[in-house]
Amino acid sequence: MQASNHQRSAQLWRRSLSGSLHRSVALPDSLRHICPNDISALGQLFFAAFRGTVDDAGQTEAEYALKASAILGGRYGQWIPEASWTLEQKGALLSACLVCDYKPYGCPVIAVVATAPASKRAGTAGTLLDAAIAALAALGHSECCAMITRGNLASERLFESRGFSPDANVCDS
Repeated sequence: MQASNHQRSAQLWRRSLSGSLHRSVALPDSLRHICPNDISALGQLFFAAFRGTVDDAGQTEAEYALKASAILGGRYGQWIPEASWTLEQKGALLSACLVCDYKPYGCPVIAVVATAPASKRAGTAGTLLDAAIAALAALGHSECCAMITRGNLASERLFESRGFSPDANVCDS
């Protein structure tokens, strides 16, 4: 399926980063910040994570690597490396969370959360999201958001469990 033929609708979700919603986060040893050297591995991870799902835009690993490069390069707002995390095992990325400051949303956005198929339902995405939220709060941000593809029930459940709720005023159709 070609990305240009694939129509998806997304909903913006937001959450406050006020102290009352902030929780302590225990970070596993396998957690580290994303770095520019991860671009190829991110392309592989995104391809594996999104293939066959509602978020499958029909892209190749190379195209997903270009997307990761664009995020880290600031194409979608300034990349926030302090809030962008990955969990890895034996040199392979199990899950990744990329965060940038996309000005049109008025706050940092969780741009991508991706988990390798073998690691799904193991809590890795939640760990990364908790770490990103904690980092954004520590950096002084008062709010953050994420654009979630309609029909991605796993993402909706994940973000809802972390205090996000849909913003009825912002949709991307």
